Amino acid sequence: MYITHMSAFPRSLALLGLSPGFTQREFLEVLTMERSNEVRELAHQEWVDQNATEFDNHNWRWHLSYVSMKTEVTRPDALYTLRKYNSSIEP
Repeated sequence: MYITHMSAFPRSLALLGLSPGFTQREFLEVLTMERSNEVRELAHQEWVDQNATEFDNHNWRWHLSYVSMKTEVTRPDALYTLRKYNSSIEP
């Protein structure tokens, strides 16, 4: 599953190693990583900037909202989902 949007790619996501067309699995991996306050604050500002109705169907708000959270909030669910992914591909 590839994730694509039409708006400009957010800098906060790029700083975390993501690029346009990243997969859900890649995003989950990012959610397990420690994120600095600066990156989280940038993600929050980018989220605020995309609250205009022009971005309703083509935006990164959902991803930015998760990246703006502290790692201890996102890591447990991301790890759980990654384990499910891994168990579904193992014989």
